[in-house]
Amino acid sequence: MANDKGPLSGIRVADFSTHAAGPFAGLMLAEMGAQVIKVESSARLDITRRPHPMYGKPAPSFEQVNANKMSATLNLKQPRAIELALELAKVSDLVLQSFRPGVFDRLGFGYEALRNAKPDIILVSLSSNGQSGPEYNYAGYAPLFAAIGGLGNLTGYPDGPPVELRHGMDHTGGMLLAFSAVAALCAKRRTELGQHVDVSVRDLGSSFIGQALMDFAMNGRETQRQGNRDDSAAPQGVYRCSGKDEWVSISVRSQAEWKGLVDAMGTPEWAQGDRFGDAFRRWKEHDALDELITEWTGKYSPMEVTERLQSRCVPAFPSLSPSQLKSDRHLEEREAFPTIVHAEKGEMRAVVPPWRFSKTPSSIDTWTPDLGEHNMNVFHGILGLPKDEVESLQDSQVIW
Repeated sequence: MANDKGPLSGIRVADFSTHAAGPFAGLMLAEMGAQVIKVESSARLDITRRPHPMYGKPAPSFEQVNANKMSATLNLKQPRAIELALELAKVSDLVLQSFRPGVFDRLGFGYEALRNAKPDIILVSLSSNGQSGPEYNYAGYAPLFAAIGGLGNLTGYPDGPPVELRHGMDHTGGMLLAFSAVAALCAKRRTELGQHVDVSVRDLGSSFIGQALMDFAMNGRETQRQGNRDDSAAPQGVYRCSGKDEWVSISVRSQAEWKGLVDAMGTPEWAQGDRFGDAFRRWKEHDALDELITEWTGKYSPMEVTERLQSRCVPAFPSLSPSQLKSDRHLEEREAFPTIVHAEKGEMRAVVPPWRFSKTPSSIDTWTPDLGEHNMNVFHGILGLPKDEVESLQDSQVIW
């Protein structure tokens, strides 16, 4: 439930966020040693904890973003539950929430109420459009974040529509939320002040397209969708290999890398002369170049192509499926998928945090908690309520 060796050991987080982005931030903080208490309710289950309409079980995304946490239930429609939520905030360093702007305030649990309960509290709020502006109250999910931020309009093929980015936007939003939370903790260490941090996933999308915005500002030119193309280098793309739906990604940006690619292909006659002699010529001829490269990659597996190119310092790697990732030798050696023992489910595989601290290690120690699994730990053990009062509040569906 808390890694006492992690860099955030000793930090307590009350996590009221739902869906994917906010809980992913809580997961990252928990992996770094914070004690993260996921506050949820039987009255309104997190959408990813609800049974999946097709598979019956909760969505895998819930398991993915809620490991290492405690689970406590509060029915926030009940005044006593709001009181308990404020008591929990008093003993926490951070509060995370991803409700639509205004909802927390209407519940009596907004930043002003939190600050009255604990003046130095840090509230980090995640939303589609931020906590202010004419569209602050608009609803939104991951497929919309890139669209309203401008990133989606740049993603896709020239002859096709913009592409939804989905989970990538959720998880990137979660990373920004975690980063902002840690930054606020650093500021508090220096100033002893808490604050309200407003994180907008819409603004996140816009922050990724600075080059396109500058191009329009300077040249009045709209950047167009390019598929896997690069705007200045070739070859750049994903190339079909032997086998069913097998692909390798190749990226060439320098003359030395081009020479390495030509050498790996056996110095074919078409690669000689001026036609593909420099970066500009290759970029102008990228369609023809892609066809010629695909003729070569189609004879080999993605790993064979990768090894031939990487041995010549040419950036290349297979486009791996989930099953291939699980058995990837590099990830196995880095112990990227550790085994976690669950009391009822037995051994389960988890995804390790994508960073390594040499002195304060991060880790996945416990599987996703059951709904309300830690009610007694939180309300009796942390808040100090008598056990019989906790049981009574459970019976009256306040702790529920």
